[in-house]
Amino acid sequence: MLARRAFLTALVATAPSLALAQTPPRAPASSIPATQDVLALREKIRAAIAKKDRATLEAAYAENFMHMRDSGRADLKAERIALLLSGEETIETAPEEGVAVQTYGASTAVATGVSQIKDPATRRPATFRWVVVYVRAETGWQVALSQASRVATPARR
Repeated sequence: MLARRAFLTALVATAPSLALAQTPPRAPASSIPATQDVLALREKIRAAIAKKDRATLEAAYAENFMHMRDSGRADLKAERIALLLSGEETIETAPEEGVAVQTYGASTAVATGVSQIKDPATRRPATFRWVVVYVRAETGWQVALSQASRVATPARR
């Protein structure tokens, strides 16, 4: 379990460079079903949030799930699900752009994208680049790790 967390942490540390790629490489034909499964899980999570379906969210997130916030704060599974059910806008619920899914073997996938999320402090939209790591468990794909980083806005002259 510790080795898995170390692998996922290393993957998230290198994922921002993947997210900055202008054109993601084409997925091999063998990874297309995995990509479709991950995209379907993303939609299932959105629907569960809209319905406030805690049981579906509990099943969709790995027991050792962690979300790294832009502030550096880490949310564990229970905290993240509570936030999702609170109605606050998150990377899981915000409109997304440029979503790309890459697979790594048969049991790991990484999704990257960009979302506009209303900043609760300023009430203004802020752009976040995000990465989500998925693992295939005995019960199917689950969210193992996610991170969202605010995209800096250029200074006005």
